[in-house]
Amino acid sequence: MHKVVKNCFFILLLLGINKTFAQDLKTSVGTNKELDSVRKKLDSGKDSVVFTAKYIRFTKLSLTKDSIVLLPLDTSTTNIQNYSPLLQPLHPTINNGNMGLAARPLLYEPSKRIGFDAGFHSLDYYTLTPEDIIYYQARTPFTSLYFVSAGQKEQLFRAIHTQNIKKNWNVGVNFNRGDSRGFYARQRGDNLNVAVFSWYQSPSKRYNMWASAIFNTMRAYENGSTVATGLFDPDYTKIAREAEPVNLSDSRNLYRKNTVFLKQTYYVGRIDTSANVNNAVLPTNKVSYTFEYNNDSFDFYKNGTDVNNVLPPGIASTIFTNDSTHVQHIKNEFIYSFFLRPKNSSVIKNELKVDAGIRHDYYKHEYFGIKQDATNYERSRFAYQNITILGAAGYRFSNNIDFNLDVQQILQGENAGDYLYEAKSKILLGKTIGRIELGAYVQNQSPAAIFNYYHGNHYQWTNTDFKNIKIANLSFNYINDKYGFTAGAKYFLTSNYVYFAADHTNGTNAILPKQATADISLIRLDVSKKSRFGKFVMENYIAYQKTDKNAVLRTPELYTYNSIYFDNTFFKVLKANVGFDVRYNSEYANYLYSPATAQFYIDERNPTNLASKPVIDVFFKANLKRANIFVKYDFVNQGLFQPGYYTVNRYPMQDALLKFGVSWNFYD
Repeated sequence: MHKVVKNCFFILLLLGINKTFAQDLKTSVGTNKELDSVRKKLDSGKDSVVFTAKYIRFTKLSLTKDSIVLLPLDTSTTNIQNYSPLLQPLHPTINNGNMGLAARPLLYEPSKRIGFDAGFHSLDYYTLTPEDIIYYQARTPFTSLYFVSAGQKEQLFRAIHTQNIKKNWNVGVNFNRGDSRGFYARQRGDNLNVAVFSWYQSPSKRYNMWASAIFNTMRAYENGSTVATGLFDPDYTKIAREAEPVNLSDSRNLYRKNTVFLKQTYYVGRIDTSANVNNAVLPTNKVSYTFEYNNDSFDFYKNGTDVNNVLPPGIASTIFTNDSTHVQHIKNEFIYSFFLRPKNSSVIKNELKVDAGIRHDYYKHEYFGIKQDATNYERSRFAYQNITILGAAGYRFSNNIDFNLDVQQILQGENAGDYLYEAKSKILLGKTIGRIELGAYVQNQSPAAIFNYYHGNHYQWTNTDFKNIKIANLSFNYINDKYGFTAGAKYFLTSNYVYFAADHTNGTNAILPKQATADISLIRLDVSKKSRFGKFVMENYIAYQKTDKNAVLRTPELYTYNSIYFDNTFFKVLKANVGFDVRYNSEYANYLYSPATAQFYIDERNPTNLASKPVIDVFFKANLKRANIFVKYDFVNQGLFQPGYYTVNRYPMQDALLKFGVSWNFYD
């Protein structure tokens, strides 16, 4: 009994200390008039909301390249109904049925990676990276909770808590959990992301440190698709979705990505504050050091028979597979930057900036393949190093015109010869006329490691003759914020394109990596427009693509997303939208999927065009003080135009589904 009393007393003491600490933060961060009025309200004991989103500012690594740009929290309901990373309006995907499973872009979006790449990216949509971490300056403790539920079919929970432990030192934690069980047997995606992060800024604002530790676990259960291939045919005898037979009964892909990240910057010499854009401190000289350690694993597990030969027969065992690929990566990067600009000018013009740096990457790459006795493993181990020079130059003629050039070139190591050269320019024509953004880049990239070498139970190949992939790009964008209009054009010329294709010489559903011998041209046009007619709002986006090698580079010619809703404030406090979203893409020869490698592939001999019709979702979303809510019914037109649909061959998408979501922010 005495021990219980002691424990209770200890807990109450901790709560008291935490409350006192939080109150100290609220009243000691600043001494301006705004905080004095806050203090007066607290002292008077009036029941009122004191702290709001304006007390929280944030930045990301992408906003700290030249100076540190702080942005306010976005507390609106914009796009809240499209919470899934697979259903982003401007970046649609094809996938295996629901959130948490393998996916790839629907439109052509080549990556700008150079150097070593393991090649496993089908679960990247659910990964938290250092670039995704949001760093805060919180004058009061801030907590954000986000929950989405679709019964037993899909659930998502996200939580962020952050607070300043000193005026210039912030710490926080992210927790994300997504669990989507789908409609069919073993159609489950289970993802967990945990991150702790910290941002320290010296009182003089010369020194900054961003640090994070990130732990990702992505578990995608593999059912090998349904046995039936015509689930949505009119003459198909329908049974309960969960009773539909599937091809694999005990298989899954498990990806783990763990990262330790540290970036430090120090401003040397004079600091400009007169031209204070977005509350940014503008350095004249800056040194940056970045350290990053990644420990990644990509595992495929199968234990059971494969009667329908979804996979080629196991080389070592026809029943049991436990293929694993491990990659350890250590990165050290040093960059020196200097800026030349006029002194004591309230308008930034004739500013020159130059970056020069070097990056060292070390990789340890291991394959584990099963042997006959299922206990000892064949191991293939490789070690690589790359030394990359980094350079950037920019010139700002005025606040209206600038030009930037970025260079990355691997000089020595396993991927020597890889490069990425990119140029960008922004021209502001006027607040009413809008602005123009021009871009171009050339890229020379080594094929991902999985194309060159893979030794697993179901697949084994070694390629030594694959050439580097080369991409040349030109882009033009016109943006008019006043009228909510954007139009753009992109041209891609791709040489030595690598992909996976069906290998009919080695049995059913076998795949092999291939490289295109001819260049591939693709042009893409994008147009978006937001219009308002009284209280009705229309948001429209259209992408048109045309390629001369659609047999190899599979992509639809047309994709469109349209959102139409009624925007109104009810009872003077409830800001709400009621409307519907429509997504559509034209028919094209779709991809297939290989569970053992988690790779999408094409069948050049027997291409299959899947039927494509509009998918309509209806929604209600609202904002009430600190909370945002939405209710959404996905695929409301199921049974009207179509009984169901596919985006990947033989992997059915979700049926109509009611979803509910709420986000809640706490500022004290």
